[in-house]
Amino acid sequence: MTGPELTGSKIRWGIFGSGGIARRFAQDMRFSRTGVLAAVASRSSENAQSFAQLFPGTKVFDDYRDLADSDQVDAIYVATPNALHKDHSLIAINAGKAVLCEKPFACNAAEAREVAAAAAAANVFCMEAMWTRFLPIMADLRQRIAAGELGQVAHLEASLGFARTERPGDPITDPALGGGALHDLGCYGMSIAEFLLGPFQLEGGSVERSATGSSRTAAFVLSHAGEGEAALSTISVSHATQMRNMLVLSGSKSRITLEAPFIQAGYGTVSPVRFAEPGAVPGPSLRARLSNSLYGQKAKRMIRAVLPGHAKISAQFHGSGLQFEIDEVGTCLGSGRTVSRVMPPETTISVLETLEKLDGSQASTS
Repeated sequence: MTGPELTGSKIRWGIFGSGGIARRFAQDMRFSRTGVLAAVASRSSENAQSFAQLFPGTKVFDDYRDLADSDQVDAIYVATPNALHKDHSLIAINAGKAVLCEKPFACNAAEAREVAAAAAAANVFCMEAMWTRFLPIMADLRQRIAAGELGQVAHLEASLGFARTERPGDPITDPALGGGALHDLGCYGMSIAEFLLGPFQLEGGSVERSATGSSRTAAFVLSHAGEGEAALSTISVSHATQMRNMLVLSGSKSRITLEAPFIQAGYGTVSPVRFAEPGAVPGPSLRARLSNSLYGQKAKRMIRAVLPGHAKISAQFHGSGLQFEIDEVGTCLGSGRTVSRVMPPETTISVLETLEKLDGSQASTS
């Protein structure tokens, strides 16, 4: 089955899990055009009850399978720890329910292939919840690239670092639960690079680990062979420190900067790219020194919008931005599609395959 058709009624969502991301998903449901929250199940009945009190009308199930089998639910959002994503997605698929699984979709590519194959065999919709790909500003960037506004795109730079103390049992940092900065955060930059610049190859990277084996900081380079010259993406992630959390897309005509955190960006800045004349020798002029100073950087941000060639991109939205992935599922179900054109399973698998390569090579222990 492909799930319910949109004929005036909304998709009824059940949630596996009651943690922070599950609550954000439920909160953003009020901004969705196609979905409504119907049910929740959690490892702890007490947690599920507390969750339901925050969202009146939500039915509580004591077991994930009971929720999946309920005729009061059309689609399931899997928001449990990473290590459980595969098993919980399969529970939903086996019950014939559409699945939106939080990133990372699985702990490795083999698990992702198993889930994707099960969904295809059952003719059930299944998608990774890479919500950043569905933000309005990302569609805007794709349009600008296609229209040639950036010229020949040469480079994408993305950093994403949120300092987080490592703790056993924490699904974000504990490697036994699928945690670590590489899988928790690296999938964002890699997926967005593919979305904006196309298929990629891993050119190299390095991973710094804690004594427990958790990836604390990682950096890697991807190459994209598109039309014309190849583009490069350099991506860095960390749980060991706070990074700039910005994305910069640079071309031969202009550069676009998404302000922090780029995974939730509602606006950006377009700046012109100016080439030096042949033979010119750049030097540390007074103007350059002032421009690059702290006060100069602040001044540039204030006056960018009025300078020739500079422009501000505004794509603001309500809530956290999870409503756009909710509506992608609703749109797909309404048109009878079992895969999303924006977040297809082959991209999810490709990202996980690359993360595995990074996870198993050039890693050092701090």
